[in-house]
Amino acid sequence: MNKIKALFKIILLNIAVCASLSIAAMGVDQSNLVGLRYGPNLSWGGMVNTPLVWGQWVPQMNLGVRYTWLEPLGEMNYGTPLGLASAYLKMDASVEVSPFYGGYRAGLGLRPFKVNPQVEFNFIYESYFYFKSNLEMVNADVKGNGRIAETWNSDYIFDNVGKSDTAEFDYAQLFDMSINLSYTFSRGSIIGVVAHYVLSDISTDFDGKSYDYKRNIPVFSRDYIVELESFGRFPINNNIAVVYDGSYLKTGILRSGGSVKKESLSYRMCLLGTHISWKEGLRSFIVKAGLWSRDKTRFYNGSFAQKLLVQLEYKGYFSFPFHGNFPK
Repeated sequence: MNKIKALFKIILLNIAVCASLSIAAMGVDQSNLVGLRYGPNLSWGGMVNTPLVWGQWVPQMNLGVRYTWLEPLGEMNYGTPLGLASAYLKMDASVEVSPFYGGYRAGLGLRPFKVNPQVEFNFIYESYFYFKSNLEMVNADVKGNGRIAETWNSDYIFDNVGKSDTAEFDYAQLFDMSINLSYTFSRGSIIGVVAHYVLSDISTDFDGKSYDYKRNIPVFSRDYIVELESFGRFPINNNIAVVYDGSYLKTGILRSGGSVKKESLSYRMCLLGTHISWKEGLRSFIVKAGLWSRDKTRFYNGSFAQKLLVQLEYKGYFSFPFHGNFPK
């Protein structure tokens, strides 16, 4: 029986690597750095990340379509790529689906100043349905007996998803407020940091305990998540670039009557890879590898090999008639 379970997990792992696509990359969507144009942008694509060794990390995978309108704050032609000092109003909406959830995102963004470094403000509303995958999680481990490490891993998730006592659908909504600071060099390289503050509200019958599959972290039904991201893109030529993503996620803490009902949980991740783009940035493929780690050792009972990750991304933009490299 153990051999059958191990074989089943290996099959799932290979399916995750070979067959999954998504619109929402883990971390900053670096395809936007070369693919977005002023005016309408309609894209589709995919992402999967998975551990090299099964154990702790839950593989992430989903499919989606995204529409983004960038209205220039100045005299710019629709279809013109973004430059060193871009200013625009952004309207953004997407739908996505995964084995665990499906839903939509909608929001507004503003890059008000034609300066470099650039600053951008975003607000996004997210609405999802969990597909028999809203699971009870351990959020407090004050006695130090390792219960969080046992349940916050892929074995626990895949052993309990789809069980008969799981609701057919559970509803989640999130409010994501973020600020993006970036600097573009004259040769096209770009570095930046993004800070998110996310309010999470998940319907659940498990005394408020749940799991955010999109961000891969246990949460309470009403919680907040702080996410810090850093990124870099360094072109080698017009079609190939080296890319970097770093992220840190941390949830809120809940005390009641002097006792801890929910601890603040956190992890960090770092990925390095190659970005290949063609058709003037309207097609992109990214492959990255790296590792993740939980900040407290008592929240993790796996090996170092289980912290190694690989992530694949693909994104394509529909080409509108005016999508050309018009002069400014």
